[in-house]
Amino acid sequence: MDKLTRQRYEKIIFCPILSCNFKTVCKILYIEIGIVWGKPLFTFFYFLLRVKRLTFDQKFRTMKKLLFLIVFVFPVFVFAQVSVDAGCFRHVDSSTGLSAVYVIGNENTVTMHYTSSSTDEIYWYRFGAEGLSSRVEMMGTQSGNVSVLVSSYKDCGYMVKQNSDSLCFWISSYRSVGSCEAGEEQENICEKVLLSGEGFAIPYYTTQGQRKYLSRWVSYETSKWDDAAGTILDNVSVVSEAEVLSDTEMEVPTPYGTTQFTVVDSIPLAWGGSISRTITGDYVSPAILMRAVAEQTLRGAANEAAEQPSGGFGGSAPVDMSFTAYVNGDNYYAWEFSATQDFSTVDAIYAERQLAYSFKNEGTTYVRLHAYNDYCERDTVFEISVGESKLEAPNVFSPYGSPGVNDEWKVAYKSIVEFKCWIFNRWGEQIYHYQDPSGGWDGRYHGKLVPPGVYYYVIEARGADGQKYKLKGHINILRSKNK
Repeated sequence: MDKLTRQRYEKIIFCPILSCNFKTVCKILYIEIGIVWGKPLFTFFYFLLRVKRLTFDQKFRTMKKLLFLIVFVFPVFVFAQVSVDAGCFRHVDSSTGLSAVYVIGNENTVTMHYTSSSTDEIYWYRFGAEGLSSRVEMMGTQSGNVSVLVSSYKDCGYMVKQNSDSLCFWISSYRSVGSCEAGEEQENICEKVLLSGEGFAIPYYTTQGQRKYLSRWVSYETSKWDDAAGTILDNVSVVSEAEVLSDTEMEVPTPYGTTQFTVVDSIPLAWGGSISRTITGDYVSPAILMRAVAEQTLRGAANEAAEQPSGGFGGSAPVDMSFTAYVNGDNYYAWEFSATQDFSTVDAIYAERQLAYSFKNEGTTYVRLHAYNDYCERDTVFEISVGESKLEAPNVFSPYGSPGVNDEWKVAYKSIVEFKCWIFNRWGEQIYHYQDPSGGWDGRYHGKLVPPGVYYYVIEARGADGQKYKLKGHINILRSKNK
């Protein structure tokens, strides 16, 4: 391949994306060569970006070399069986039955090459919008393991067959984008933006006769949630694969914030043309970007039966929760509490970005972050389940024994929201008092261990389910055999 040709192909790859960031370049690669090969390459480039000992220029040069190998070496092994002169290769889903779609300019004829590892006879067929059922045989010229077909038929499919192997592809005529504007009046404005104009559609048909359109690349700015930073980032450049609906309409995911859409058309570079960019006016998106974060503070008391629900929040009361809201723009938002999953009744509303709340009542409470404006609304729901209460008191312990082995008197509890405990000696003298059920008595009075014998406790408590506890009993302090 001569230097001029290589430069032209490098231009095809890099010119449309010179203004994009590194991750966007990776995404374009992902779009262009498909999920099977694009995803691992995207992942590799993403981690390449994170290598701190390389400068950005070093990273980009490395990526450029790899892209060059992908563009020129990778097709030899994967797509080298067929090539089309002055045709722009476009990847399509394998479910179409096609290996690719080739877009060509205004040439009167199409020259196609098929290279095989075998010299057995190669057959060519042409098919139309009806699919393979309409195929007719074409006469190619074979020399060894290479067969060439020159055809005046465009906007049709071709099948090349050798023995039991066959391969199908489609030839589409190029259409340039004439105009593009973003529509503001549509039903699903919170999820999609309808772009209106002309020249969007480059149609092709599957081997089963189903009509489809090649996607278009559209770049714009939006807001995104960044997991690493834990915040919403504004004015992030992205490239999206627009779904073409017709020659005058296509859809892209709704951005967040105000932006312009740019349709980037690099197809003509395949035959020596230039890149075209069609830019819309400003578009003010009503879409809401929202992230709700809920965290539970776990106590970790050994004598509490917490039993936190798997994958959820709750367990033993009080369940201490913190909620944080992240919402873009000037959209209204609030935390809403309800006992019903459908929020048919709302028990409390807190219009706060950060909220700390302690759930002390048995049962399930649904908490949602609800955000809305005149056009869109979003919500995220959390479920907090508080279990029924339980309270039991032991009657024996040994503070004289081995440290950490039954050397502290503690109740076993669950969902106790109010608690008071008094301990008396046999003469009725109070020797200890505490109000936290996770605590306990170490057998000391005025800093010294009390003598072995019988002591007495009185407990008054209330559970998250409303049950009241009044417990009385004796405590036997045993003398260790080692004492």
